[in-house]
Amino acid sequence: MVPTLFAPTIFLSAALSFLVQPMIGKQLLPVLGGTPAVWNSCLVFFQAALLLGYFLADRTTRLRMPFRRRVGLHAVLLVAAALAVVFGDRLKPNESLIPTDSETPILAVMAVLLLAVGAPFLALSMTAPLLQSWYARFGRNPYPLYAASNLGSFTGLLGYPLAIEPNLAVGDQRDYWIAGFAAVSVLIVLCGVVAAGFSSVEEKPAIEQEVAPPPTAGRIAKWVALAALPSSLLMSVTTHLTTDIAPVPMLWVLPLGLYLLSFVIVFANWSDRSRTVVGRLTPMFLCFLAIALLTRANTPIVLVAGVHLGAFFFVALLCHGELAAHRPPPEGLTGFYLWLSVGGVLGGLANAFLAPWLFAHAGHLEYPIAIVLAGLVRPPMSAVGAKLKAMDGIWPFALGAFTALLVVGVPWLFPVEKPKNEADEMIDRLVRGGLSFGIPAAFAFALVWRPVRFALCLGVLMAVGSFAPNPHGTVLETHRNYFGTLRVTLSEDARFHRIVHGTTLHGQQLWPPDGRPEPATYYHRKGPFGRLMEKLPAERRRRVGVVGLGCGATAAYAESGQRWTFYEIDPAVVRVAEDERLFTLLSTCPAERDTVLGDARRQLHKVPDGEFDLLVLDAFSSDAVPVHLLTREALAMDLAKLKPDGVLALHLSNRYLDLPPLVARGLNSIDPSLTVKLENDEPTDEGKRTGQSASMWVFVARRPELLGKDDPRWQTLPPTEGPIWTDDFSNLLGAWRRDE
Repeated sequence: MVPTLFAPTIFLSAALSFLVQPMIGKQLLPVLGGTPAVWNSCLVFFQAALLLGYFLADRTTRLRMPFRRRVGLHAVLLVAAALAVVFGDRLKPNESLIPTDSETPILAVMAVLLLAVGAPFLALSMTAPLLQSWYARFGRNPYPLYAASNLGSFTGLLGYPLAIEPNLAVGDQRDYWIAGFAAVSVLIVLCGVVAAGFSSVEEKPAIEQEVAPPPTAGRIAKWVALAALPSSLLMSVTTHLTTDIAPVPMLWVLPLGLYLLSFVIVFANWSDRSRTVVGRLTPMFLCFLAIALLTRANTPIVLVAGVHLGAFFFVALLCHGELAAHRPPPEGLTGFYLWLSVGGVLGGLANAFLAPWLFAHAGHLEYPIAIVLAGLVRPPMSAVGAKLKAMDGIWPFALGAFTALLVVGVPWLFPVEKPKNEADEMIDRLVRGGLSFGIPAAFAFALVWRPVRFALCLGVLMAVGSFAPNPHGTVLETHRNYFGTLRVTLSEDARFHRIVHGTTLHGQQLWPPDGRPEPATYYHRKGPFGRLMEKLPAERRRRVGVVGLGCGATAAYAESGQRWTFYEIDPAVVRVAEDERLFTLLSTCPAERDTVLGDARRQLHKVPDGEFDLLVLDAFSSDAVPVHLLTREALAMDLAKLKPDGVLALHLSNRYLDLPPLVARGLNSIDPSLTVKLENDEPTDEGKRTGQSASMWVFVARRPELLGKDDPRWQTLPPTEGPIWTDDFSNLLGAWRRDE
C-alpha cells in the first residue's frame, strides 16, 4: 500500500510541474519574440520557485509540532494554491505587465510568472522532499522516490509537445491542469494521513544506520557546485543549439529532458562501476565538444547536435552521480535537496543575469567556461597517468604554443580554395579544424588522469583557438541582450557587411557603399518582393509598414513623399541598422520613416484600421517562429490595417516549418474571396555572388488585379485540409516540413 501510494503521487506531482512550464511559456514566448532567452528566463523562475519550495519543505519538517498538524498545514497551502488558480484568471499571464520596448524585460517576466503560476507551482515543488521525508517514517529508503519524481518531470516535459499541444487548445489545457492539480492535492493529503497513522514511527530511525552529523560547509559547497554546473551548462547548450546550430522549434526540450533523465538514472541505481565508466568517458566527450565549438561546426545537424547533447548528458550524469554518491542519510534529505536547488538556481542566474552583463560584447563565453569547469569533475580514479607528473607544469603552456602554431600553419600549408557548395565548405572546415584543434585536443586528453591539468589544457586550447579565423567572416561588432547575440560581420571576400543572429542571415549590404545602396538577400530587385514593388504604382505605396527591420533592406525601395514605419522587437537591431559605419540603407532613405520598438502585434493593435497601402511581415525567417503573428486573429488584424486596395506581403522562408499552407488556411477562414499568391525564389549562382538569397513569399490582396499584372512565377495558393492556428491553439510539430 505504501509504495503504491507515494510513488505515483510524486510522479504525477512532478509531471504537473513540468506540464505547466511549457504551457505558460507557450503563452509568453510570442509576446517576447520567441527567443531562447525567454525560455531561459522561465527556467530561472521555476528554479527559484523550486528552491523556495524546497526551503519551505525543509522548514516544515523541522517545525516543533505534531506530524498531523504539519500535514494539515500543507493541506491548507494546497487549498490556498487551488483558490489562487481558480480566482487568479486560470493560469493566464498578464501581458500588460511586460513593457513593449524593453531591452531586458526579465524582471517583468518574473512578475508575470509569479502571478500566473507561482502559488500552485510552489505547492507542487514542496511535494517531492516532503513525501520522501514522510515515506522515510516507514523505515524505507526514500531516495528512489527522487527518481520517480524526475521520471514524472521527464514524462510531463515530453508529453506536452507530443500529446497535449497537438490535441488541446490552451484554454482546455488550463482546465485539465487545474483538475489534475486538485486530484494530486487529494493524493498528497492522503499520503500524509497514511504516514500520520503509522504507529510507533517517532521512536525508531528511518533506516537502520547511524545518524550522520550535520553536513560541513565544505560538503555543502560541493553539493552546490555539482548542482550549479549542469544547470549552467543546460542553459548554455540550449542557447547554442537553438541559435548557432539549428533554431528548431521545441529543440530546448532535448537538453532539459536529458538533464532530468540523468537524475532518474543516478538516483534509481548508481553503482561505483557506473561512476567509473562515466568518469572515463566524459573527458573524451569534452574534447570532442571543444573541437566542435572551435571549428564552429553546425552541419550535419544530427552529428553536431549529438556531440553537444552527448557531452552535456555525460557531464550531467557525472555531476549528479557524484551528488548521489555523497547524499546524506534520510534525516538530512530535505536539507540535501535544498542545497541542490540552491546550486541549480545559481547556475541559472549566472547564465540569465550575470553572463549577458559580463559578456555583452563577447558572445556566449559562459559555454566554454562551463566546459573547462566540467573538466575538473572526476570520481576517484587510479593515477594511471602519474608518470606524466613531471611535465604537468609546462604542459598547458606548451599546448597553447602548439595550438597557436597549428592555427597559423594549417591555412598556410593548405591554402583556402572557394568551395563549390555548402557541403564542400563544411567538409573543408572540418578537415582544417581537425588538424588545427583535433591534435592539441588529443594531447590534452593525455592528461585526463589529472583533472586540474586537463581542465587547464582545455581552457588554453579554447582560449588560443578562439583567435582562429571565423568562417562567417570578420566580426565587426557583437551585441548581446535578452533577445540573443547579434553580430555584424564582414564577409570573407570583404564585399558585404552582414547582420547575423546565430546561423541566420538577417540582411547584408555591399560595402563600401557607393551612393544609395541596392537591396540584397531576399529583397533583391529581381526577386518576388522586388517585382511586387515594381508592379505597385507609386500612389499605392505612400504608407508602408514593415514588421522586422534587419539591416533595413526594404528601405531601398522607399521614395520621397512616402512614410515607412518599421516594427522591431530587438533594440540592438535598431542600433546596428542605424549605425552608418555598418549599414546605410536607413540613413539614405528619402522617405519619412520611423521605428517602433516592441512586439509587432501589440504595437500594430494601436494603429488605426485602413492605415497601410502595403504591410510587410518578415519575422519568420529566423526559425524562432513568433506563433502569435500567424494565428487567424493576427492575420485578421493585419488585413484590417490595410486600405481597401492594400497588399499584405509575408516572407515565410523557414528551414524547418512549412508555413504557406498554414497561412492559406487562416486567410481562407477569414475571407474565402482573398487572392493569395506564392513564389518560391531560388537565385542563380551569379545572383548568389551578388548577394541574392533564396526566399519564399506569399502576397495577399482583396482582388487579383490589386497585385498588378499577372506574374507566371506566382502560383495561386489554395487552402488545404488541416488545422488553423488561433490564439488558443497552435502546433509547431504539425507544421514540420515533410522534406526535412
